[in-house]
Amino acid sequence: MRKFFTVITSVILLSSCKQTDTKNIPEKKETKKDTAKVEDSSQTAQVSSDLLEQFSKNKNEVVLKLKTLSKQEANALYEKYFEENSSLLQQIAGKEVGVLDKFYNEDEANKKAVKLLGEKLSKHQLQFWEIGEGYVEIEPLHDFYYTIFKDYVTNDYRDYLYLKSEENKTLYSADAGLVISFKDLGDRVISWENFMTKYPDSKLIPSVKEEYKNYQMDYLVGQDNTPTAERATDEKYIYPENIQEFNRFMKKYPKSPTVPLINLFMENFKSESIFDLLRAEQDKL
Repeated sequence: MRKFFTVITSVILLSSCKQTDTKNIPEKKETKKDTAKVEDSSQTAQVSSDLLEQFSKNKNEVVLKLKTLSKQEANALYEKYFEENSSLLQQIAGKEVGVLDKFYNEDEANKKAVKLLGEKLSKHQLQFWEIGEGYVEIEPLHDFYYTIFKDYVTNDYRDYLYLKSEENKTLYSADAGLVISFKDLGDRVISWENFMTKYPDSKLIPSVKEEYKNYQMDYLVGQDNTPTAERATDEKYIYPENIQEFNRFMKKYPKSPTVPLINLFMENFKSESIFDLLRAEQDKL
């Protein structure tokens, strides 16, 4: 009995010591590391706002400068301004990467951050641009450059900017597949063929031709997740909807340089070297 009492007494004393120790532990104070995190977040937001203000300032300066330039000088200014904006937008996206990475997150705090950033971007004629596979970029409104330059550049640049503004209304492809329809893609091909026919000596031709070839190839063979033909099985065939689209295109645009490529693809789509055959023909255009 005495031994039992001794054990009980020891337990009570230990418990009392623990309670005393707990009471004497000071509350956790905010560390320098925690303060630094808050300051870094605040600084990042400020830098982002400064960059957005710079974006709008640059735009206003360009608008004023255009009034004093010749059309050729306006063309050159567009080229320079586009490159500078691309770099500036990369910097803005870099500062906002924390929000962009959480764009699809359903957490309320993240949804609020995305909403607030979207509102901030809209004040500077910018928007979120979803490019698939969970990635989001920051881009100007679809007609941003066309609106600024259309009254000052040469006709080829004006028409080029108009075509780009129309294309930029919707996403072209995402997740290794086309977002637009094959019919819309076929019409894009024709739009750029018409542009190159109308302005054969334009400085824009090299870049336009490169993009045009990409459109052609996507129209003919599709992309990984939106192919125009079944080529992975023993029974290879072109999908009926693509045959229908090819026929529509050839009937509506019989003189298009893309028509011989359609025929070449339809005759040789089973070949392992179909891409090489098409590229060889494209190089002759």
